[in-house]
Amino acid sequence: MMRKVSTQLDEVLFRRVRLEAVRQGRRIGAIVSDALEKYLAESGTPAGPGGAVASSWGALAAPVTDVARVLGEEDDFLGS
Repeated sequence: MMRKVSTQLDEVLFRRVRLEAVRQGRRIGAIVSDALEKYLAESGTPAGPGGAVASSWGALAAPVTDVARVLGEEDDFLGS
């Protein structure tokens, strides 16, 4: 899903991004989006929704039997 964002840019920066967009035959928004993606990737900001949960999904793989055993040890967690 794309979201519309409004911002103000320094005139010189705007001219530079507009010229780059023309040079590449792309829209200004695409150039700005690519620049933000690169900046956020280099700064270590996690990508995508979900924050820590999404970025760590599957990091601690455990066999189903171990998960069932641990959950079974919790009082009434599995309804038993």
